[in-house]
Amino acid sequence: MKVRGKLLVAVTAVAALFTTTAYAQGPHGHRGGWGDAAVLRAVGLNDAQKTQIRQIFANHRPQLQSLRQQLGAAQGQLRDKLYSATPPTAADLAPINQLRDQLAAERLALALDIRNVLTPDQLTKAEQIRQQLKALRQQQRQLLTPPPTS
Repeated sequence: MKVRGKLLVAVTAVAALFTTTAYAQGPHGHRGGWGDAAVLRAVGLNDAQKTQIRQIFANHRPQLQSLRQQLGAAQGQLRDKLYSATPPTAADLAPINQLRDQLAAERLALALDIRNVLTPDQLTKAEQIRQQLKALRQQQRQLLTPPPTS
């Protein structure tokens, strides 16, 4: 019975984590800047905060989409070059790294804008949820790690 209980906990944790991750990533698997929409829903946003956060996402969406498209194109060019007569060099990574940095900066700006909408109590609750999710992921890894073979 003890093994069954652990298995049930593991399956529940895995399902919760996959659901949370999929929800947070949104369409096409891209994360926004906040990182986890489920945490935002769990902190008890009021209607005004929900409206503000929707507007923040709307404000950042065009820049995030543009940067993701540019990054995808740059990565595609690098892949194409791998199979061309002229192989890529380290210099070919510069535009990709620059776009990644810009994307990270835009995601941080989005996250900070959202953070500014939350109350101190909501921030505390978000951190508690984040720590609990971190502990669940650790427990999941422990449960799913095969025992050492002798």
